Amino acid sequence: MASGAFLGRALIGSFRAGYAAENKRRKGQGFHPYVMYQLGGAACLLAAFALGGVKGVLIWALIGLYAQLQIFLSDYVQHYGLRRKMLANDKFEPVGPQHSWNTPHRFSSAMMLNAPRHSDHHTHQGRNYPSLQLLGDDMPMLPYSLPMMAVIALMPPLWRRVMDGRVAQWETSP
Repeated sequence: MASGAFLGRALIGSFRAGYAAENKRRKGQGFHPYVMYQLGGAACLLAAFALGGVKGVLIWALIGLYAQLQIFLSDYVQHYGLRRKMLANDKFEPVGPQHSWNTPHRFSSAMMLNAPRHSDHHTHQGRNYPSLQLLGDDMPMLPYSLPMMAVIALMPPLWRRVMDGRVAQWETSP
């Protein structure tokens, strides 16, 4: 999938998926945190206007856009080309360690609180980032550190040259 298509899908899809997951977790009880997120965002927007006027709002919006794009870029890199299989009951297989790319590079793991150990984050959602681990051969590995892969992902021809063969190899591995 092209990175532009991923960005469009992720922008709306991640909000909807998070909202639905939170509804399921809460079971309709109490104050919905997504209301608080929206109110917090509006309060920050008002504070930016109070402190800097229109320029303050623009700067705040650009910082927020930059942060969101960094998250989407990281998600794109860490999930590129990996697919969950459809089961006989028309549901996707559970998320496992084989569904996200990882990096074993110690320096970037230390700098990013082990976020490059992405599979463990998916399989053990309650585990703190500093405690995430790399376990076994059932986790696909990126050839370079996560920051380097993010830079490469910004150059689609180079990205496809680096990653498409790895995706194909991973799909055919036992």
